[in-house]
Amino acid sequence: MRIRHLVLATADPASLRPFYADALGLPVSDTPTGFIVAVGESAVEFRQANTGTDPFYHVAFSVPGGSIDDAAEWLAVRTDLLTDDDRERFRYEFIGADAIYAADPAGNVLELLARDGRDRPDRPEMVGPDVEDKPFGPASFLDVGEIGIVTEEVCGAASALDDVFDLPGEPNEGGDFAYLGDADGAFVLVAPGRRWYPTDREAAPSPLTAVVEGSATTVSIPEGPVSVVGVDTASSG
Repeated sequence: MRIRHLVLATADPASLRPFYADALGLPVSDTPTGFIVAVGESAVEFRQANTGTDPFYHVAFSVPGGSIDDAAEWLAVRTDLLTDDDRERFRYEFIGADAIYAADPAGNVLELLARDGRDRPDRPEMVGPDVEDKPFGPASFLDVGEIGIVTEEVCGAASALDDVFDLPGEPNEGGDFAYLGDADGAFVLVAPGRRWYPTDREAAPSPLTAVVEGSATTVSIPEGPVSVVGVDTASSG
């Protein structure tokens, strides 16, 4: 499953835009209600949130396997890395990946996720005989690797998503967490109140639309609300 496009809400798009466009140097285009960030082969769209709301999310951007040290060095000069017990780098054996974390000005928990075996982008600026010598930067971003979904019904949401998109993974024994997906993309389902690691901020439902490759079916989750829209790539192109 690949995550093609996310639509997220934010309280102040104008204040958030410079972080992605200037600090991270990612391509940004403006919309009537916010802006769109190009993240490799994916896009993240931020729209003006409803008055009086302050939504926030967990989002992971995929980077090449084995690049986490370079990614950490690059990101640390642009924003503070989030830590846990003084650790800045995290290893997740269950998905074969290394990660680092930061928070954007809106409080979104951002993760750079380097899965073992994921290659560098096949784009003109990242290919050629000297590719290994090219420094980590915005062109190193592959796509959106994870999106967090907050719901009281983790087990029910996991079942609904699996029925449509046939995703590996299952909820934990407590029913407050599920990791569904593969190296191309994943949903991180959590119950409200569970903290978004490695912060102490408790997860809360926020409006979200995710367009993903798969069956041309929409899965709706009331909290947020959340819509996961499948695009059948075989029939669309």
